Amino acid sequence: MFILLYMMCVLAVCGGQGPEEEEDFTTFPPANETDLPLVTPTRFTAAKDTQAAPLLEEEPYFDASMSATYTGYLGKTATLTCIVHAAKNDKSVSWIRGRDLRILTVGGYTYTTDLRFEAFHQPHSTEWTLRIKSVQLRDQGGYECQIATKPIRTYHVFLKVVEPTVEVVGAPDIYVNTASMINLTCVVHHAPYPPEDITWYHGNQTISYTSPRGGVSVVEERGETTTSILLLQNARASDSGTFTCQPEGMEPSQVTLHVLDGERQRQLVIQTNSSCVATSRLSALFVAAVMVTIVVL
Repeated sequence: MFILLYMMCVLAVCGGQGPEEEEDFTTFPPANETDLPLVTPTRFTAAKDTQAAPLLEEEPYFDASMSATYTGYLGKTATLTCIVHAAKNDKSVSWIRGRDLRILTVGGYTYTTDLRFEAFHQPHSTEWTLRIKSVQLRDQGGYECQIATKPIRTYHVFLKVVEPTVEVVGAPDIYVNTASMINLTCVVHHAPYPPEDITWYHGNQTISYTSPRGGVSVVEERGETTTSILLLQNARASDSGTFTCQPEGMEPSQVTLHVLDGERQRQLVIQTNSSCVATSRLSALFVAAVMVTIVVL
């Protein structure tokens, strides 16, 4: 009886409890977790820096192909060219004379009272040119091309002034024998360009291929040094006299030709030998006198 009552009590207690309830996870957030505040999305926009530095501009610079030496010919026009890239404006380049630091040109303007100097520059061009008309020997020297930057940029050039010269080889006197070939050579140095024409004169008469004398020929070689060779066949006494070489636009050069016959040639040889003998004797006497002076001292 006691056992039966015990079993009934157990059944009553367990039956009243019912099935175990399942945990509900549908609720958000779970009860055992701390509620977090909702986060509102924020859009970040870069602020404009009103103090930002401007983009760097390209600095002016000289062209690497520029020449540092120029040649001017006396009486002609010399041209010095400065090539500058990325120049700020057309007036930012100047030409200065080195010996006295005189400003000659600024941009396309000339700043000297010497009318021989002239500036040349076309707008937006990279070339600034200094022209010197009727070049003189005193124009030789250094010149500076300057860019107006901070600090100033300078390119140095040197102008060499050369004077064209004309000479007849063997001048002032040339001696030839009768019936020999006369060869007169005229050489032109330092000319800005080969002369267009070179004329030979005998006295006041022009020598040409059609000359009544005949046997005339001229050979010319043109280049940095121009040569004109006058050839006269069968030298004769009438060929003696002054010959003039006249390149066009240049100063002439002269030579005196002496055509010797047999007798005159012998006399010239005798005179030359006599002069040599006399000179030798004087030299010997001078040496002897010096030796005697030394011994006495």
